[in-house]
Amino acid sequence: WDTPTSLLVPALQDPLMLFHHVGMFLVAATMSGAFSGGKMIGYYYACYYFGVIEISSIPLTYVDVFHPKYKYYFEWLNHKKNVNRPVMKVIQGVNELCRIVFAILFLIFRGVYFPYVTFKGTIPDLWHAYNDETKQLPDGVPMWTGYFLICFVSLFALLQCYWGMLILKQIYKMVVPGDSGKKKKKKKSN
Repeated sequence: WDTPTSLLVPALQDPLMLFHHVGMFLVAATMSGAFSGGKMIGYYYACYYFGVIEISSIPLTYVDVFHPKYKYYFEWLNHKKNVNRPVMKVIQGVNELCRIVFAILFLIFRGVYFPYVTFKGTIPDLWHAYNDETKQLPDGVPMWTGYFLICFVSLFALLQCYWGMLILKQIYKMVVPGDSGKKKKKKKSN
């Protein structure tokens, strides 16, 4: 859903997200055997990468609807005529709750556990499977698929860390109001 809408709606066009979604599609295609004669590769980790981490996406979908990039919904939610209506207070409360739940779930499942699974499990397992001299790869599984997966899951782990840092910065700004994290320049007096 996100990929076609981001291609069609200018306000949603973000090159990093497009790279993320196209890259995950290619990883999923590689893992499902699209480039190896139907022989699945690394499917042991598929439940985590394509299932568990998506738990954080559930509250994110609600939060996303009221993000400023969706101008209509954002303006509706924050319009001065609507702000004091009881139903709007409930919607705003649910939005704030979803923001908190999203941040917690993202930091746990994507910010911390995603890199852990990637660098402690997936990459060592793929490296061993593709470089074990006592076994040969199954017929039809090209060597590049393993290196492709190692490269891309590494990039995605780093991307999750980057997004986790952005979330931590937002939390910091909420906890320490008025501090943007940048040192203010002192004006010299003449």
